[in-house]
Amino acid sequence: MLTKRQEEILSLIVIRYGSTRIPVGSKVLMDSIKASSATIRNDMKVLENAGFLKKEHLSSGRVPSVDGYKYFIDNFLKPDQLDRDAIFEIMNSFDHDFYRLSDIFETAASLLASRTGLTSFVMGIPPIDQVLTNFDIVVLDNHSALAVMTLSTGMVKTNQFVLPSSMAVDDVKKISAIVKSRLVGKKVLDIHYALRTEIPQILARFFQVTANLSELFDYIFSVLYEEDIQMVDEYKLLDYAKHNEKLYQLLSDREMLAQKLRGIVKDDNARTIKLGDDDLFENLTLIAQKFIIPYRGMGTALVIAPIDIDYDRVVGIVDLIANILSMKLADYYRYLDGNHYEVQR
Repeated sequence: MLTKRQEEILSLIVIRYGSTRIPVGSKVLMDSIKASSATIRNDMKVLENAGFLKKEHLSSGRVPSVDGYKYFIDNFLKPDQLDRDAIFEIMNSFDHDFYRLSDIFETAASLLASRTGLTSFVMGIPPIDQVLTNFDIVVLDNHSALAVMTLSTGMVKTNQFVLPSSMAVDDVKKISAIVKSRLVGKKVLDIHYALRTEIPQILARFFQVTANLSELFDYIFSVLYEEDIQMVDEYKLLDYAKHNEKLYQLLSDREMLAQKLRGIVKDDNARTIKLGDDDLFENLTLIAQKFIIPYRGMGTALVIAPIDIDYDRVVGIVDLIANILSMKLADYYRYLDGNHYEVQR
């Protein structure tokens, strides 16, 4: 159990080291802690023995340990309130028309990266939780067609495919009708299940030759499972996590990366801060903040950083951008729900 003075010393060291990257000695703290240098040194030794501080090289100063940062976050974290000019600049970055949801997410991820100087991500609702709200097939020529799928977020997914040689125009209409009657209105996860259960039976009822039709359905809907994750300044992770080959490989696979991040960020927490709790993110901090996607679910804004950062500043920025993102999405969906549609480029 730490004393009040020991907690104050730990908090000050975390804050000072996060902004200066210079080990903190007892004399530096005397202006803030009403105690002698010797008393402060003794308390610093107690904190070191408890695993909250560590000594760097031969310097008399101390730096926070991972446990020290965790204690600070659990007990003293006070996200910075950005000044009016900074808030105005961030809001102004969103002050133009957006025609695609991914453009809004990309803007938010870029702002996170520029304001924090860290690798930044923005993710929407998990693909399996989204609902298919509309489906159409556009025949392009005698050999190919385009499936156009609209999700409940307003996002449009398209997938071009080759028409089987035995398929006539009426067959394409049958497929479209089956999807609209059986799959539109379902969650993507339920669609995945239906493609393996009821859809093959329905196809056998309407088509004499069903060879490759189930595979065609699987291919058409495969794009619905793809993550739409916006990632900015991922190269900085190469500096944060030197020699972390697993992380390097994960950065090249956005699907796996998004699944890993979703596994760390719990659905029931508005804010998540994880410090080196995973082998993949050893010596790294993940800071995530949920934002509202009106009447549809929650998205996630997050940054990955070295452990020794200014947490009050970074968390304040992540919180603010997540809040502004919720406001912008409310405007976006008021427009979208007024019988307008997202433009796919």
